[in-house]
Amino acid sequence: MSEEAALKRLTLKYVVMASLFLALAGIEGMMMRVRLMNVPFIDEKHFYAVMTVHPLVGTYGWAYMAVMGAFFFLVPTLLKRPLFSLRLASINLWTQTIGVLTIWLSGFLFYYAPLYTVYWPLPVYFPEPGALTFSVGLVLTEISVLMFLFNIFATILGVSKPGLTTKTAAISLIMASFGLEGLMKFVGGVVNRARVFFGVQKPLMADGGYDPKEKLPVFVVAVFRGSIDAVINAVVLAGAGVLIAGFMLYRMLVGPINPLVVDPLIYKNVYWWGLDMIADGDVLIWTAGTLYLLAPLLANRKLYAEEVVRYVILADLIVSMGVWSHHLLSDRPQPWFLRLFSGQFITWGEGFTMGLTFFTAMMTLWLARPLKLSLPIKFMLGGILGFLFGGMAGLIQANYGLNVIIHNTQWVPGFHFHQTLLTGLSSILFAAIYALTPMLAGVELDEKLGNVHFWLWMIGGIGMAFSMGLAWREGMLRRTIYYTDAYLPYMGAAAFFGALLALGFLAFLINVIKTFGLRNIVGLFLPNRE
Repeated sequence: MSEEAALKRLTLKYVVMASLFLALAGIEGMMMRVRLMNVPFIDEKHFYAVMTVHPLVGTYGWAYMAVMGAFFFLVPTLLKRPLFSLRLASINLWTQTIGVLTIWLSGFLFYYAPLYTVYWPLPVYFPEPGALTFSVGLVLTEISVLMFLFNIFATILGVSKPGLTTKTAAISLIMASFGLEGLMKFVGGVVNRARVFFGVQKPLMADGGYDPKEKLPVFVVAVFRGSIDAVINAVVLAGAGVLIAGFMLYRMLVGPINPLVVDPLIYKNVYWWGLDMIADGDVLIWTAGTLYLLAPLLANRKLYAEEVVRYVILADLIVSMGVWSHHLLSDRPQPWFLRLFSGQFITWGEGFTMGLTFFTAMMTLWLARPLKLSLPIKFMLGGILGFLFGGMAGLIQANYGLNVIIHNTQWVPGFHFHQTLLTGLSSILFAAIYALTPMLAGVELDEKLGNVHFWLWMIGGIGMAFSMGLAWREGMLRRTIYYTDAYLPYMGAAAFFGALLALGFLAFLINVIKTFGLRNIVGLFLPNRE
């Protein structure tokens, strides 16, 4: 089998595995929806365990694995060079799968339930088996993410030209790709004059031997930029897993230890700085990069304002480093200047950068009229709509005064989380799947089933998010089970729309099985005899 064929096969494996994890996350979500309708389908202990693992299965099982598969194929294809290591990418698939399943088992078997925030010192108050299982799964998952990022970085920077093998050339390549040639030449000129002044014989080349006309494609720049956030996120969360495991092992082998030797407020700041890189770094900019790729691909024209977009990507990198405190706006011990400047003002900067991203994608499509409203375009437009709803909800939350009222209510998981991740991110991922399937397998998914998938997914996703979110007006808190029917209309509506969402996803699964055949799908995971 050729390397290109092997890479396509591997990408399809990632998509199939990601879809299975999305199904698992959906089942967990419906379990919680039914319980919040005051139907004792699962007990309280199981409810909170599901709440802990549900977002991790959805994020690292569905979103990350779908992104991994797509980027492993797209980055080398666009750069016209082989993936750094196909074997490492294959190992990556199973490491990620085992890691996510281990996290899930910590809730399913041991009812580990410190909620998805894993706030310190809450995790260390749980029995050791659940905490250790969770920690092992979390660390293994983050190691897998780092493996993926290493493969991507090595592919992007592994330029074949002899003049680009040095560290200086790699830096020049990245700076030029972000549109910083002018700054690069200015700094190079200053350095050269200084070297001449001090009698250094060989002047330093301002561009490292790199031709700025051969910049990285803007999609690859976005992948590179988002991967920086992903490294920070993986290191911080892996560190949290090691910390929890260390406390548990000490308690088992030596005896009790005061968990307050780790300051809870410092932990929360570091934790949210790392965790927020998923939402405000990876989700937003990797999504933006996908739009930068899909819009010109589907419109068959150059991305609108591509050179400006390079600056937008760089600006978003700077903004993402300083927004974590919006998760701590309601924490009174958190310093006020962090809540105000990081939590509110800097966070609003993301509305500006993502707004420019959506404008660029929409203008690219607009200028390509007349344009057939294909399935990828429908899902792309639906994803933009989802991000607009969820993003506006996030900006409303990022208000110094208002956040105190709405932070711990159903507004946050309803209007913000589910709208952004389901209607927004997931729709963009489906757009990529529908667009890339012909490139990967030489066939297209059935359009009629695809339209059923689109409309049920959009109506179900928007309806469920609004139904959940509106319950905040009546005072319904998140992370809370109620034993009355006070919020039944909202939760009943959320369950109904959640069922539509599930039916839409079922249409997608039927479409995939109908197109490829169940035997061929299973055959992807069997040893290849060619």
